[in-house]
Amino acid sequence: MIMSSYPELLRDLRAAAEPTRLRLLGVLSIGEFSVTDLTRILGQSQPRVSRHLKLLGEAGLLERFREQHWIYYRVPSEGAGGAFVSSVLGMLDGTDRQLNADRDRATEILESRRQEMIVRGDAVSTVSQSERQALAGLLLEALAGVGSESLLVVSRTLAEPLEVLGPRTRRAVGLSSSLAEVRKARATLHGRGLSHCVLHHGDLRVLPASTGDFEVIVLDRVLDAGGEPETVLPEAARRLARNGRLLIVERYDALAERKAGSNPIDVMRDWLASAGLVCQRVKPVDLADTHLLLGVASGIAGDSAEAAA
Repeated sequence: MIMSSYPELLRDLRAAAEPTRLRLLGVLSIGEFSVTDLTRILGQSQPRVSRHLKLLGEAGLLERFREQHWIYYRVPSEGAGGAFVSSVLGMLDGTDRQLNADRDRATEILESRRQEMIVRGDAVSTVSQSERQALAGLLLEALAGVGSESLLVVSRTLAEPLEVLGPRTRRAVGLSSSLAEVRKARATLHGRGLSHCVLHHGDLRVLPASTGDFEVIVLDRVLDAGGEPETVLPEAARRLARNGRLLIVERYDALAERKAGSNPIDVMRDWLASAGLVCQRVKPVDLADTHLLLGVASGIAGDSAEAAA
């Protein structure tokens, strides 16, 4: 349990103890929404909603982030602010009419976003739906028996792997180079109750610079996303908990083209070793018409972890 000082607790109680602000915390515990979304959900003016969001943010009960021209808000996924909001909302009657009406409107917005993206074809990844689902199942199988409190998925597509792996963890973060895929994942996951899944557009550099954050990290086709495994893997290793598990998936042909005349399995093993990771296994996997390699490695141990940090 995260404890607060007397002044901190009083500040948080004052911030939350107002009808509109309490409603905002209830909605933003579901997922990430813009001011425009929140005015529709609450039926209040933008200046009024913005003022309440500012007060909640100043108290540390909300986070805000920019995505191109839009600013989104969410309840912190961890820390004192997130713990306080969770505690307050836990005291509310789950059958409360106002609470459920707000949540129904929020869920409708998330679903309408998802449907709009499907109609417009905004999810630009060329990976088929069947392949996405098959890969998610493969990742789940590879992590059988591995417990995790924290998960990071770096992939062009996020909705499917996080929908499968997200319920197994307390904290889940997704990174994608495709803004359309981030928005699709946000609408899909939060609309299905996985509000603890936090989505980011970009690469590992958008996350706070810290070490040993995640017990499980999944890197899905770094090469296809324009990344360099020689750069990405050491950074991922630094963010992996000492006894954590890292899964890397690449196209077999992409590795063969990367280093002519080399065995792609050996190429992946070399990548993992160069990052200071302990390779557990590398195996070929066929999904639909795609030939993949799946590598499984464990976190840096002993003095190597200190050096990598």
